[in-house]
Amino acid sequence: MYDEPADRHRIAMDIRAEAFAALSVTRDNQVEITSVRQLRVLEEAAKRILDMRLEDETVNDLARSMLDRVAFARRWTWVDVPVAAALAVVALATGVGAAVLGGTGGNIVLAVIGGIVGSVLLGIVVIRYRRENWRIRAERIAPMIWHHGV
Repeated sequence: MYDEPADRHRIAMDIRAEAFAALSVTRDNQVEITSVRQLRVLEEAAKRILDMRLEDETVNDLARSMLDRVAFARRWTWVDVPVAAALAVVALATGVGAAVLGGTGGNIVLAVIGGIVGSVLLGIVVIRYRRENWRIRAERIAPMIWHHGV
């Protein structure tokens, strides 16, 4: 029943429309990804369309562009790079400095604690200053969202 190319094309476009309806909308009618769930919805819709193996390359290209958008949104980026770099240097200097002082002074406890503290500080810097692109964008445009998606 749904083997006709026109029917399959319509179904694919409906899947795409549903996916974009799940996204948030800004005041200037731009659709934006503002949650992990929206990322998943967009990705699953694109995969469903590609799994249909349509002959219409235009629709397949639309699905591939949806996947590209998801891939870009999931890419990790450093925010406030100068501050992150400075804090990373401080974390490394703290850890290495304490480890060297402990090692040269024969104080293994200080060396171990220095390594642990430096690692924890560096981990905090990474967690605080490295985010996925979609999250950075969502935070920037939050005041402009007039319709929140799923």
